[in-house]
Amino acid sequence: MRKRAHRGLERGFALLIATVLSSIALAVGLAVTDVVYRQVVLSSAAKQSQYAFYAADSALECALYFDQQEGTFAYQASPPEDVSISCAASGGAVPVSFVVSEPSADTLRFSSDWFSASAPPACARLTVLKESTGAADIFAEGANTCDLSSTRAIERGVRVNY
Repeated sequence: MRKRAHRGLERGFALLIATVLSSIALAVGLAVTDVVYRQVVLSSAAKQSQYAFYAADSALECALYFDQQEGTFAYQASPPEDVSISCAASGGAVPVSFVVSEPSADTLRFSSDWFSASAPPACARLTVLKESTGAADIFAEGANTCDLSSTRAIERGVRVNY
């Protein structure tokens, strides 16, 4: 008879162990899911950052070509009001207009608005500083999207001096 009394005290013990183990398994599963989600977000941000960099790099190469091969951004004593070039993108040639601003005795600044570059959603903007000595400073900014008010917008910049 003692065995029956002792067995009555062990009732529900298996249920308690099963509940504890299930809770631990659920906690581990949620922790792994959280880590995986964060990794997916980070890899997506890295991918979008590459799009922004590629857009900036494409715009920079275009400006370098037009400056070195065509002399488009040559320093002039009486600068033009605007300058246009045509950069190749995945959808064909993209016209890029520059406004000449802040002319001084020895420096000209050519600035463009955002334009579509490289991958379809990416945009770029160029600033070219040209000195009377022939030295140049070209700064290209790239963005993964043309909607810069988006919370997912990422910008990257590339600068070259020569």
